[in-house]
Amino acid sequence: MSVLWLVPISYAIHLVEETPRFIPWTKKYSWLFTDRFTMPLFIFGNALFMLYVLISVSLAITIHKPWALLLGVSTASCIFSNFLLHAVLTLWSGEYSPGIVTAGSIYVPVSLYVYISLGNQLNANTFIGSVIIGFAVMYIPQLNAIRIANLDRKKRDQ
Repeated sequence: MSVLWLVPISYAIHLVEETPRFIPWTKKYSWLFTDRFTMPLFIFGNALFMLYVLISVSLAITIHKPWALLLGVSTASCIFSNFLLHAVLTLWSGEYSPGIVTAGSIYVPVSLYVYISLGNQLNANTFIGSVIIGFAVMYIPQLNAIRIANLDRKKRDQ
């Protein structure tokens, strides 16, 4: 179970690459990111995400219940989905998406290692549920941000 601590460690390393560069990068793509996406909002969102990761991992390690394992392993799914997000943004934009280096070099192997290491403790429902939760935690806020950006653009165009 202690393998789950690799997730918050990986996330902290990822933030070192992403934090100083991501907000300026988003300003190039106003149709995808709202102008309201500022550094304070970025920091707040990442603080909430780190809280989710730390609580989920702590629960999985200390409370040996299936629901706690589900939450803990969902953090590995979440960082993997963040890699996919950075990969899509890099391919779509044709340029470096801040965070892609650590997402590809750390998130992918760590998330796979977590699932492989804990595989004997995961039944099909826990595996599928953890993937759904992890992707939802990553993509629901992203989809909401795109919705807000579209609303902001419509207001500007009126």
